[in-house]
Amino acid sequence: MASLLGMLLLIAAAIGIWQFFQQQQKSLDALVEEVRAGEGLNEKTEIIKAAQEKVYTIKTDSAYGSGFLYSNSGAVVTSAHLVVGFYKVLVRDHSGKEEVGTVIGVSEVSDIALIQVDAFDDTQPLAIEAQPAEVGAEVIALGSPSGFENTASTGYLTGLDRDFDQDFKYEDLYQIDVQMALGSSGGPLIDAATGKVIGINSLLLVESDGMGFSIPMHTVDSQLAEWATNPMSEEQVQEVFDVYGGSSEGHGSSSWIDEAMKPIHP
Repeated sequence: MASLLGMLLLIAAAIGIWQFFQQQQKSLDALVEEVRAGEGLNEKTEIIKAAQEKVYTIKTDSAYGSGFLYSNSGAVVTSAHLVVGFYKVLVRDHSGKEEVGTVIGVSEVSDIALIQVDAFDDTQPLAIEAQPAEVGAEVIALGSPSGFENTASTGYLTGLDRDFDQDFKYEDLYQIDVQMALGSSGGPLIDAATGKVIGINSLLLVESDGMGFSIPMHTVDSQLAEWATNPMSEEQVQEVFDVYGGSSEGHGSSSWIDEAMKPIHP
């Protein structure tokens, strides 16, 4: 009887020790998750800080928006609807310093443009993601919404292959739930996990609450690279401007720009 009681006590003690270690393991697992979450937050913070140094405010007489460094030659990506009618634009960096940029590429079909800023020559650009992104990816949008420069908003990629015919032909757009506003156009959409640019923020559906759209980089990268390597001449840029009623002085039809930005462009 005594031996049986001793055995039961031994089993109970073993169970208690096992439960103790199980609780300790759960606590350790929870701690690891907290650490991982903290590391993720730190990584995201570092991604934003590094990217903000290469994200700019683009200004003309008729509009303002955003852009980002595309190549180490000083080429800056932005939206075509921001620069249509202008050959020279102002590009302001995160410190508030302004540089004069020259439009070296602009499309009459896609809402993309490229600006050469010699002051940014030999600066490491943002990394570009050449592959399509997937729904559910956490993303970061950077730019100057409502004039608030160096703003970063986080969210998720919520849809693919969205098409619009809004002044430009928008095809296979990323749908995002990131907060954007007037001034966000031309800014980069960044994958929060890799820090690479996956899109160019371009459209905002004003009837919805926080539904934006971004042009996938993999669909326009080859055109941007062509402009960076073989810049369009002023005459070639002007020919595109003429499609929208631009003038030879580079002060195009602001009414076209204003009308384009009202319904859907951020």
